[in-house]
Amino acid sequence: MPVVPPVKLAQLQKNVQNIRNVCVLAHVDHGKTTLSDALLATNGIISNKMAGKIRYLDSREDEQERGITMESSGISLYYKLLRKPSEEAAEEMESEEYLINLIDSPGHVDFASEVASAARLSDGALVLVDVVEGVCTQTVSVLRQAWVENVHPVLFLNKIDRLIVEWQMTPAEAYVHMQQLIEQVNAVLAGFWEGDRLAEDSRKLEEAKEKWRETHGDDAPMIDWYLEEKDDSHIYFSPEQGNVLFGSAIDGWAFRVNHFAQIFATKLGIPSAAKLQPLMWGDFFIDPKNRRRVLTHKQFSKLYGPGKAAAATPLFVQLCLTPIWQVYESAVMEPNQEKIDKVIGALDVKVLPRDRRSKDRRVLLTAIMQGWLPLAQACMVAIVEQLPSPASAQPVRLPPLLHGEAKSARSSSSSEQEAKPKNPVERALYECAAGSKDEPLPLVAYIGKIVSVPRMTLPEFNVGTSQRDRMTMSADEMRARGRDAIRRELALNRASTGTPLSALSGAMTPASGAETPIVDSQPQAVSIDSLTEAVKDRLEISSDAAANEDNDDDDDDDDEENADPDAKEEEVLVGFGRIYSGTLRVGDTVWAMQPKYDAKKANAQNHVKQITVRALYMMMGREFVSLPEVPAGNVFGIRGLAGAILKSGTLASDPKLCPNLAAMHTETHPIVRVALEPVNPQDMGKLAHGLELLNLADPCVQVILQATGERVLVTAGELHLERCLKDLRERFAQCEIHVSEPIVPFKEGIVRQPAQPGVVLGEMGASGQSLAIISNTSNTTDDDDEYGKPAEGVPRGQVSLTTSNGLITIKLQVEPLPPKVVRFLMRHESDIQRVVSLSSSSQRNKRLTAAADVLAQELEEAEAALAAGAENASDDEGGETPLPKPSRASELGPWLQARLRSCFQKSKGWEPQRVDHITSSGIRSFGSKKTGPNMLIYDRSVLDQSSQAAASWFNPQIKRATANSSMTGTPMLSGGEDSSDDDDDEEGASREGAPQQSTYTIRDFEESINTGFQLATRSGPLCFEPMVGAAVTIKEFSTNTDIDAKSSSSSSSLSGQIISLVKDAIKSGFLSWSPRLNLAMYTCDIQATSEVLGKVYGVIARRRGRILSEEMREGTPYFTIKAAIPIVESFGFADEIRKRTSGAAIPLLIFRGFEPLDIDPFWVPTTEEELEDLGEKAERENLAKKYMDKVRKRKGLFVERKIIEHAEKQRTLKK
Repeated sequence: MPVVPPVKLAQLQKNVQNIRNVCVLAHVDHGKTTLSDALLATNGIISNKMAGKIRYLDSREDEQERGITMESSGISLYYKLLRKPSEEAAEEMESEEYLINLIDSPGHVDFASEVASAARLSDGALVLVDVVEGVCTQTVSVLRQAWVENVHPVLFLNKIDRLIVEWQMTPAEAYVHMQQLIEQVNAVLAGFWEGDRLAEDSRKLEEAKEKWRETHGDDAPMIDWYLEEKDDSHIYFSPEQGNVLFGSAIDGWAFRVNHFAQIFATKLGIPSAAKLQPLMWGDFFIDPKNRRRVLTHKQFSKLYGPGKAAAATPLFVQLCLTPIWQVYESAVMEPNQEKIDKVIGALDVKVLPRDRRSKDRRVLLTAIMQGWLPLAQACMVAIVEQLPSPASAQPVRLPPLLHGEAKSARSSSSSEQEAKPKNPVERALYECAAGSKDEPLPLVAYIGKIVSVPRMTLPEFNVGTSQRDRMTMSADEMRARGRDAIRRELALNRASTGTPLSALSGAMTPASGAETPIVDSQPQAVSIDSLTEAVKDRLEISSDAAANEDNDDDDDDDDEENADPDAKEEEVLVGFGRIYSGTLRVGDTVWAMQPKYDAKKANAQNHVKQITVRALYMMMGREFVSLPEVPAGNVFGIRGLAGAILKSGTLASDPKLCPNLAAMHTETHPIVRVALEPVNPQDMGKLAHGLELLNLADPCVQVILQATGERVLVTAGELHLERCLKDLRERFAQCEIHVSEPIVPFKEGIVRQPAQPGVVLGEMGASGQSLAIISNTSNTTDDDDEYGKPAEGVPRGQVSLTTSNGLITIKLQVEPLPPKVVRFLMRHESDIQRVVSLSSSSQRNKRLTAAADVLAQELEEAEAALAAGAENASDDEGGETPLPKPSRASELGPWLQARLRSCFQKSKGWEPQRVDHITSSGIRSFGSKKTGPNMLIYDRSVLDQSSQAAASWFNPQIKRATANSSMTGTPMLSGGEDSSDDDDDEEGASREGAPQQSTYTIRDFEESINTGFQLATRSGPLCFEPMVGAAVTIKEFSTNTDIDAKSSSSSSSLSGQIISLVKDAIKSGFLSWSPRLNLAMYTCDIQATSEVLGKVYGVIARRRGRILSEEMREGTPYFTIKAAIPIVESFGFADEIRKRTSGAAIPLLIFRGFEPLDIDPFWVPTTEEELEDLGEKAERENLAKKYMDKVRKRKGLFVERKIIEHAEKQRTLKK
């Protein structure tokens, strides 16, 4: 097929009914890019022979080397559909032209954010499943992504050739296998349906309760709650409905059951193919006696007996699979030239003589199958017939994005899916209206991702014309391009007379007397690049300037004002987006809104910026085609978003009227951290600029600047990290980079086991020497005291400390929370954050800037998402049906209170009276960051000192004690890991707001205690990592009346002393228990055969992992192994397991959460058996201590390590 001119594609963009926006989703190595190549071959972009080999949409070098897709890329394809107007028409065919905007997406878990971008910009999806590997982890993830984004899917069962050649299944066995596979995929969709249905019914119940209370009062009994029955048949994959394709992308063939229904309808005596199609899948059989009649299972059993029906061949096997098996057997498995000739004649396909003579039997097979069941045609027809156009999809997809509804549109019935617009903007969005120049409509577009491309790949910066452009241009276009080139050359000559070339070269030479630096790169290359940039600047002069020589000065001024900022950049940022309404034109001025923009908020102006559209593109894989305008319903590229949108955002003509579309849902979050620094310190500016570009171009990467000046790169996984470092070195920073070992997060917890005696830890002081922390006996500051050793007669974890002036004494106790409570708090961190925000919204501190608010919120959301993803799906109540969660934040507090009380009551060791006190009024805060799995509790005796402090934390309507003007003004910390500046601000606030009086109560220093609690739980005593599962109870707060408060110390100093006192006391009480490190874990999914199973287990054991489950896939020789591996031990795991198994096993690592390492980091042999087995020096390595010392060393903390192990050898002196 000839190459389609871009002009033709641009014309098709205006017919919104004939546009299909499609993404390709699948698990890694399930055939996405091979399928995309076959679709590209229909437009002549690549040849049919190279489909599946060239991997056209994998434009990166590392993508070609690894054979996997790492970035989503789009391309626009043309398809002409021929169809009969009716079945009675003999030869009359009608043609209709369609524009297919295809987006290929990665399948690796590290690049799940690319899948989210592709799903947001699409209306439909081709979901590929390898029939051998089946439904894998990422298959479920991409199905969930499509469900959340309301993307209509079509299922493609790929690699059926492996069932024939590798497994040598019979057609009947393959039919049963594929039937089970479709049931597994539908079971995944059924889980999504049930979850959304329960959430929707819960929301309706809350609304019904609210209306009932308004009309009948609060005490009136509520009517019974029941679940509505809804039809869910429309969400499932069913071959008879036409939404399932069967095929082999590598062999170039595919079909749907309607294809064979059209062939065999007349032969079976069925009047139309539409009546035969529902019978092509399921238990339907051809009557053996009357070959022109189809029987059901019941009819067949009645006529021929139950035994005959069980052995009968279904219609799908007999008509669809058996002919395909015969082709493979005659061409590949048992080559027979006579059978091949008969097959070619029966199928009436054209096979070239060179394909017949080819020694590679696969070449002949591909030629036969492509001529009989062409892959591209089957997929294109399915896309056109099964997937919706933008005008049909947007009324279904946009309501959740506009109004933030949690339910999926596909979980509602067809009547509920019809959205009614509330204003003219929503009407334009639902209709996907483009408008016109005379009658423009509101513009709303969504930018799903930002890509960084070399400047010379963009057509406006590329002087020459590529060979493909010359092939696609018409004669008139080539003549017009020639005239434009002549004008640019004349303008360049005129401009060059005013600025000689020597001036350009002189600007690049160093000043006289300056030392010429030695650079590793070639000087000639630098000069050529600089000259090229100067030439490009000259080419920006318009043709009007060449004709009007009298206005040279004015034109030069205009050129400087309208200079393109991307003209001098090596890397240009291009947005990849989708227009939902209106028409976007080059030169338009629009508003770019970030995901946090809300017109109702006071700081809305910080999240919106006005931009000018500098260029629009049609995405053609590796190339870009310039467009003057893009109407609604199309996928496009845009230049001019630099500095306005970070990763994703919304474009609108009026931010006050147009909505801000919701942020994207992603399945993964960044977890792997490395510190970066340039090899040459002079390249620090290049590294900073490169990290800025990388942060914009990668939707999943995070760049953190620590308070120490260290730059930290956070990525989703090891493969993602390698790609980011490659981009930094070769494209963005273009300098050599030192990369630290991966920084893996840990958490610190405690358990109810005997603590190790003699625990001594220290912090690194400013002078670099170890400073001993305060012990748990009051008024003791000796360096020789043991940190964490409880005094005799004191309850475990209890610490009593007094300020340095002896004025205030605080007694507190640290104890571990029950595991059930910890899991509940981690799972509901976002709900706790909503209650905190509701209760403190009216007293928010005005001194924090908007930028600090945004940073703190982003850090909190990232940590909350990370903790939410860490939890397993086990129920808190131990299998009981949980109460439906209220949708309103005002009702969320009592709901959390009831659930938390239930978790405490089901745990051992907590008295009922104490549980009632804790859940009613004892909890004062959670930590760290006010939402973590740690509790600050006030004892009853302490609450008696302040009636104001006795208010319930779970009631958001009661103002917290922080609003009391007589209290210390120290706010609780909510920042990230590095908040030294926040600490200074808090101490300043405490100095300003501390009371001046003779006696003090806990009411005066409640916020100081809260701040100390937040500081302690944010950085524990083991290695300054966050605490988990610690309950801190304030037992006593007393003031020494014999000391004059005014003369002993200033009130500001006293507030700071209490913060430090509480922080050190919590750490001391923490070490009184047996501490544990919580390791960040990966879930590892591996498919392997029995031959390499032992090697897989060996690698997992060496990486200190454990096997969670092992299942053999029914009907296959594959085992599915699920294991848990510590992230700290996972680096290089994928490469090792591939080497050990010779590529037979490929692992997939997904973040699982945090799990405790049941080893005390301070354990040493003490008993006779331990000393006999391990010796006094514990020859077996303490793994927890190894991890702890590694983190402490990285953070510059004190590490107990002997420099000289054995001092018997005398030093050798040389004369």
